[in-house]
Amino acid sequence: MAADGGRLRTAQAAQACVMCKTRKKRCNKSLPSCGYCTLKDLDCVYAGVPRPGNYVAPTVESPYAMPNWGARSPMNIVSSRMVLSATSSRQVYLEVHSIIRATGQFVDDISARYFQGFHRHLPIISRIRFYNNLITLGAAPAADFSVLLLTICLITHAPALGYQSGHGAPRSVEQQSLYLTARSLFAQVQVSCSPSVLLIQSGLLLAVYEYTHGRPDDAFVTIAGSARMAYAARIHARDRHQPQMTPTAGHSADTDFLLRTEEAANTWWGIVIYERTFFSEVAVFDQPLVTVFPGQDARLPIEPQVLDQLDILDLESLPNIPVSCLTSPKVGGFGRTAQATCLLDQVLKGFDTPDIDSRLLQLERLDSNIQAFLSLVMSQCQGPPGVLYCAAINIAIKALFTLHWHILGQHPQVVRANSKPLDEWQKRSQEALGTVAKMVVEIAEALIAVSPANTATQRIDAMPPMYPYIARAALKHIHSSTQREDVGWLRSAEDVLQASLDKYFQRWSVSGDWTRVDLDAEKRCDNPPI
Repeated sequence: MAADGGRLRTAQAAQACVMCKTRKKRCNKSLPSCGYCTLKDLDCVYAGVPRPGNYVAPTVESPYAMPNWGARSPMNIVSSRMVLSATSSRQVYLEVHSIIRATGQFVDDISARYFQGFHRHLPIISRIRFYNNLITLGAAPAADFSVLLLTICLITHAPALGYQSGHGAPRSVEQQSLYLTARSLFAQVQVSCSPSVLLIQSGLLLAVYEYTHGRPDDAFVTIAGSARMAYAARIHARDRHQPQMTPTAGHSADTDFLLRTEEAANTWWGIVIYERTFFSEVAVFDQPLVTVFPGQDARLPIEPQVLDQLDILDLESLPNIPVSCLTSPKVGGFGRTAQATCLLDQVLKGFDTPDIDSRLLQLERLDSNIQAFLSLVMSQCQGPPGVLYCAAINIAIKALFTLHWHILGQHPQVVRANSKPLDEWQKRSQEALGTVAKMVVEIAEALIAVSPANTATQRIDAMPPMYPYIARAALKHIHSSTQREDVGWLRSAEDVLQASLDKYFQRWSVSGDWTRVDLDAEKRCDNPPI
């Protein structure tokens, strides 16, 4: 009770809480929790709120008093110490290390899982430079590297990507808490540091995480920010023949330059690829892409096994295959993913052609090119569904769905196009979608197949983040199919596709984030960009 007539007073903080600052919304500054955080059942964190009594802030060497993270799922990991000392590399690293330990893991655990798993789909981080940053003469890593560590922890903690700490293992940190913490720390360090490859990589991983959680619009916004940082850091225009950076201790100038430039080049490719992947599912289709796709003579990205051996390779030994070289048998999985994205990019650009005749002819040529590309990549696969090339296959299939849905979405008032009635074009698109849907069903059958060696689990875990899109797209086509001669096959195909999605998302049910296909995602699949 207050002394002024017995009325209750609500204490107020001097500034907005971290959550309201991040959201850029007005905060009522109530203590101990503001109105928004109270309404949303979030832990409210204020920067620099004075502690009652003779409180003494812990020193760098003292253990941190960690909150009870398992009780709820709000952002209750970022402490005011981290907010106030984001420029202190050692402080930030110790905070991040404490968070990783609270998940029941060590830095070695998350890094090993990352490079053995997700690294195959998105080889943007040089394993050599990563471990060099960890052991730089015993000094604490830079703050941007600590942010990257936390986003790697987040990605490897994501069950949809096939990583978990063991059957039945308790989760001491909930997924949403870990995400909000990584997101907040990323924003804080981004303000205090110049754009760097490490921060750009962190933003890209955050965007992929948002996409795998059924939030393509958020992912599209996040990756746009990473793209702008990449332009500011000029990693889109690196000339690998002109060293520009100071070598790290223990490395020659040439080796260090090679590591940095090839890692930066792959990071730029990752942004280009995933920005277009997300764009296929955003709710507002007239948003512009931030990145410009590299020219046809641009060199393809290097594969993860090459990126991991750059310290023992020389410049002349690196592959130098242009994007346009679709028939080269030496193109690996990440290079094929870049080429598939090039075809998707051409489809999206084709939609802007104002003349319907020219547009349909262009899309017809692209349809043939994509199908030829799929046949080529499928022939390179060693066993279904081809783990090495699965991302490229998924993106190429997505391009076909996008292309033919556009044709089907043309207004009926277009009576003829290229001397053919529009209904003939649309009938052909329906047939093409039927063929593509059957291909997706075959992939789904391989994913849910059970074998004594438990290879099915490995296959489903190895599928890239794009898989749910093509499975939902095939389901949409089956649901809308007017050809019901083989009703039994349609029902069986629907069951197979849904089973593959359930298997892909099955681990989300552990934390209550995913159970079945999310309805919003299915609606987005029902409304492709046209």
